[in-house]
Amino acid sequence: MNDAEAVVARRIAFLERELDRMGSTAADLEDDLRLNPTDEQARQRLTALYAVAGDTWSKIQELRAGQVGHHAVIHFDRHADAAAERSWRQALV
Repeated sequence: MNDAEAVVARRIAFLERELDRMGSTAADLEDDLRLNPTDEQARQRLTALYAVAGDTWSKIQELRAGQVGHHAVIHFDRHADAAAERSWRQALV
């Protein structure tokens, strides 16, 4: 892997971690919206998050497609990333 490919791989890893975090945030926002379905601000926040997540996913796919010899779609596995897993556990305390 050359330097340019390494930069792309790091960018993809970062975007996948952010997409995972967006998923957790979306779940929280969906719960808030279920509790108060008439809350227009909650609906707008959720809509905006979905838009950003869609853009992020598109960027990941675009970067993956440009990689030579790699799969076009690979999802971030939080459990395989020790630092992320440690942060997740600390957030629970």
